[in-house]
Amino acid sequence: MVESEVHPEVKASSPITVVPLALPPKLLQARGPLFIVFGPLKAIWQAFDLYRTLSYRTQAAKFMLVQNPPSIPLLAVALLVCWLRRSRLVIDWHNFGWSVLALKLGRRHPLVLVAKWYENFFSQLADAHFAVTEAMSKYLLRTIGIRAFALHDRPAQLFQPLTEVQRAAFLSRLEQTSQFARDLEKGDWRLVVSSTSWTADEDFSLLLDAIVGYCRRAASGERLPKILAIITGKGPQEQYYMQRIKALNQQNLLSHAIITTAWLSSEDYALLLGAADLGVSLHQSTSGVDLPMKVVDMFGAGLPVVGWGQYESWPELVRENINGRGFGSAGQLEELLVELLEADAKALKKLRIGALKEGDRRWDDEWAEVAQRHVFR
Repeated sequence: MVESEVHPEVKASSPITVVPLALPPKLLQARGPLFIVFGPLKAIWQAFDLYRTLSYRTQAAKFMLVQNPPSIPLLAVALLVCWLRRSRLVIDWHNFGWSVLALKLGRRHPLVLVAKWYENFFSQLADAHFAVTEAMSKYLLRTIGIRAFALHDRPAQLFQPLTEVQRAAFLSRLEQTSQFARDLEKGDWRLVVSSTSWTADEDFSLLLDAIVGYCRRAASGERLPKILAIITGKGPQEQYYMQRIKALNQQNLLSHAIITTAWLSSEDYALLLGAADLGVSLHQSTSGVDLPMKVVDMFGAGLPVVGWGQYESWPELVRENINGRGFGSAGQLEELLVELLEADAKALKKLRIGALKEGDRRWDDEWAEVAQRHVFR
């Protein structure tokens, strides 16, 4: 199943062959209370399809690299196929499957406890491991005895800073920005971008409340530029928040801001980040030791970031007052918007210098130093 666009660099790479999985029957994609019944059935269906794909539709290789999560049914199936084909299994840890499931069911739910046992047991049988943060690497060693090399996400070459000419051309072309292009270029408006999956681990109400507070202060006489906030992504809670935005507009609480959504190609998304003034991350880690890839992409485009910073691994990515700022409430985010988006934007310019420097280190650099050095030799 190809539910989202394949990255352009993957499509352009001749050694890579994309083999899509079959989409599960709609009956097995139930949400809400029915998930407890159909969730396990969906996992069984996926296990058979995954085994068929890995065993018969792909060639055997020396290594099999899998990203976790998803862990169910991937880890067990991957281990079986690797044993049959004499391949070495390498797990790239980006989070924990059981902690994501706990968002729906709660940490003490029997299915979550089973998922945690499953993930811990089968992962220990793999040959090598990467972890997306140092904090995750330490957690894996401390809790289940796995030694994982910290392999931080880095931006792909697609994400690049824009020149003033490139920025002006893009703002004039994009539907969501075209009518505000000149105001954005002059600084009378600021372009704020947030990418979200519209799920429970991203509390979008924080940004809405902060922008309402920002608009209230602008209406009371503070000299603040207007905000054009573009939210990219798709997900289950999107319609709920769109209704909230509509209600805020009807109450005239967004008089100094426009909030809109966009679903863009990978190329246009990269250009949007390069054209924006500020990026916002609402990711609230389910494990406390993962990091949002969206922030890495923003740094690749030279875009300074503000984000929810109330978890252990946040300082591994965002250095306070150097390339971004962290917040822990809507009130704190409101203060950051006022401080960073003001007319002279001195604080924002300082953060952009740090973001540009952070984005200099690319994926190939990280891969060569960690993966090729320690595992793929």
